[in-house]
Amino acid sequence: MPDSNAITTNPDVLVIGGGSAGVAAALAAARRSMNTLLVERHGILGGAGTASLVHSFCGLYDLPTPGVVPRVANPGLVVELEREMRAQGIGHGPVRMGRVDVLMHQPMRLALFFDSLCRIQQNLRVLLHTEVAGCRVEERRIAEVTLQCRGTAWTLQPRSLVDASGDAVLAPLAKQPWDSTSANELQRPAYIVGLGDVDAAALSGDGPLKIAGCLARAIQEKKLPAEAAGAHFRSSTVLNEAFLTLDLTGDSPECVFDATDARSLTWVEMQGREVAYAIVEHLKTALEGFAKARITTLPVRAGIRESRRWIGEATLTEDDILESRSDVHAVANATWPMELRETARGPRLLYPKEAKACGIPLGALRARDLRNVFIAGRCISTTHRAQASTRVMGTALATGQAAGIAATFPEQDTADLAPQVRSILSQLEPAK
Repeated sequence: MPDSNAITTNPDVLVIGGGSAGVAAALAAARRSMNTLLVERHGILGGAGTASLVHSFCGLYDLPTPGVVPRVANPGLVVELEREMRAQGIGHGPVRMGRVDVLMHQPMRLALFFDSLCRIQQNLRVLLHTEVAGCRVEERRIAEVTLQCRGTAWTLQPRSLVDASGDAVLAPLAKQPWDSTSANELQRPAYIVGLGDVDAAALSGDGPLKIAGCLARAIQEKKLPAEAAGAHFRSSTVLNEAFLTLDLTGDSPECVFDATDARSLTWVEMQGREVAYAIVEHLKTALEGFAKARITTLPVRAGIRESRRWIGEATLTEDDILESRSDVHAVANATWPMELRETARGPRLLYPKEAKACGIPLGALRARDLRNVFIAGRCISTTHRAQASTRVMGTALATGQAAGIAATFPEQDTADLAPQVRSILSQLEPAK
């Protein structure tokens, strides 16, 4: 067992997962003077926005209204982080893409940005390369958690927890109810690589059509595998830098896609690298503007869009999103359309009837059967289709902030707690 008191000290709030949701939850709890510990299994904070090279913050802004300047959809940390990313040149935007606004960002600079935020925050400690290995439940509470780092394990007794792992890792360890989607509907994974020395002109104008045509011909002529059809390119905010995103089915020769199955995850990572390199090598000889192109950055992990979801005290539904429902229990706003990626052939977007936010109730951020467990990010309590809206990073910041605040009041009933969380949010920097 580690000897360091800093590692073995019991935190008030333990946050599992250092993606956008986890960072926001940890900052929110620490700013309420709670002794907070944030653990992340990889060596980098930021989750999909860094480790998976997802280079745009979706869900940060309200759905566009004609003649209205884009507005950050949630108050507090969300406004602060959006403003600071733009001020430091990490984020660029908002950029209009079809019917939505996004903030483009540089993933590696985002990682350093999150490091800095967490390191200067009082009451917050971060442990990277650390994951949950087990837990003990007593009287509807998680009483003890076992953490591990590369063969060394130790136990903690946190007062409350926030599962922002993306995969609801705490639910099966605690033998708690969780939900998942059938393999034929599960959102497909993405594999993203960073490219250098791509002529900017190759990705502008009719460039994307030329790329699509080139790849289609290569697939037809058996020069590229069929999986190359799921590729699309996007310019970075840096000159001659670009990102290649490859949507994959995830189905392997051994099993259908399951984002919690080691066989599936191994297949996605290896296939992603193989197909990405094949595409770049083909374009270097087949298309103008790619002669010097090269892969400069591989992701730490493939981009997983959906796996387990907690069953909470409330469940956000597809109808809630489409009808833009909200009430006094709402503690975060969801403004992204339902981005369904149930195949590797690109997204199918379902928009709400009006350009209004859907309120996410606190009950969807709290485990149904555990008093001291809150949830944030893509594993909150939703239906499959509602999750296609709430999983994005901008909304994850908002659910993380709300869960982090709520975790400082673990003994209160949700009906009483929701107004308190809303009151605290109202005192923070307003959405603007």
